[in-house]
Amino acid sequence: MSLSAQLRRSVAVACAAAVLLPASAAASDAGLWARAAYVPNDSGMASAAADGGWTATQWELNGPFGINAPLAWTQASRLGGSGGRGITVAVLDSGIAYADRGPYRRSPDLARSRFVRGYDFVDEDPYPNDEFGHGTFVASTIAATANNAYGTIGVAYRARIMPLRVLDTEGRGYPSTISRAIRFAIRRGADVINLSLELYDGPVLAPTPRSVTASRSVRSALVDARRAGIVVISAAGNSSDPKVPARRYDTLAINVGGTTEHGCLGDYSNHGPGLDVVAPGGGDDAEVPDDPHCAPGQPLGRDISGISFRAESPSRFEILPRFRGTSNAAPQVAGVAALVLASGVLGADPTPGEVERHLERTARDLGAPGHDRHYGAGLIDAAAATQPPAAVTPSG
Repeated sequence: MSLSAQLRRSVAVACAAAVLLPASAAASDAGLWARAAYVPNDSGMASAAADGGWTATQWELNGPFGINAPLAWTQASRLGGSGGRGITVAVLDSGIAYADRGPYRRSPDLARSRFVRGYDFVDEDPYPNDEFGHGTFVASTIAATANNAYGTIGVAYRARIMPLRVLDTEGRGYPSTISRAIRFAIRRGADVINLSLELYDGPVLAPTPRSVTASRSVRSALVDARRAGIVVISAAGNSSDPKVPARRYDTLAINVGGTTEHGCLGDYSNHGPGLDVVAPGGGDDAEVPDDPHCAPGQPLGRDISGISFRAESPSRFEILPRFRGTSNAAPQVAGVAALVLASGVLGADPTPGEVERHLERTARDLGAPGHDRHYGAGLIDAAAATQPPAAVTPSG
């Protein structure tokens, strides 16, 4: 991007963010921006999985406070839904390393056959290559290839991915762009939509977080998605905010908070009244009163690992082991939703509401008994969610 383009972008950001929304104006798009829902950290380098393979690297899949993925894979396969086969997940993000084009390369952990037609709503062209790295990490969390002797495993490793670029080279975007991408996903037959991003307003240096449904245009598109039978997964956001996501309109998306390797809420995770479930996001423990799993600062839990690239080297793929945030948590739930749909445990054509209630009912309770403000219904449990309904019992 040229200096003049950067300056124009900066002016646009300042003007948009200067519009502070009172509570009565929250339905408007004025002043709202979107950004990737993650907390960046140093990205330790490696060219392959850690010694011991994915089981040593991906605690979020098989650890004591992981999502219990291995048993879910076995159960889904027995039910004919191996790895989320036949399900399409639309990833609205910074694009995905889906193809070789110019300076960009397809991720070696995302098979060419896994992609369906997408679109770049930032540059307005049919080539949604990732220029930031965030979307590729998210897509890998959902559908990284299994049994290829490389990298990590996606939760729904045989699901199809629809790459929809809505965030720019700095991980920022507009609600209007997101709403257009949601409607593209509807028209193109997506089964699940993943939104690993958050809305915010206020001064650029002190952004105020908002629920994804704070945007009128996004909310309208989400209503259409629900009517079309699409399950929408949304990251709760990373501002440690106890008011976001809001309860109002929370049926339009499954709002996902982030937890640590210890089973505590991540210190970054929003935990408003609209929080539905949590999933591993890595990072340090939050201060949650009377929760024995929480010990802020000691010892530190591991972050989430996955295949992506640094923005300055879009053709060099590595395992990036130091990502944390609700951006990592949401795609795990999207992957589990794909396994549930592919397995048929809820029938041939469950509604989004039925899928949400099923994921909440089979979640592993954390924190205070029952639904609570820090963990919602609890930690997503892929194994419990893919059992036949008559046999559903949360694991752990």
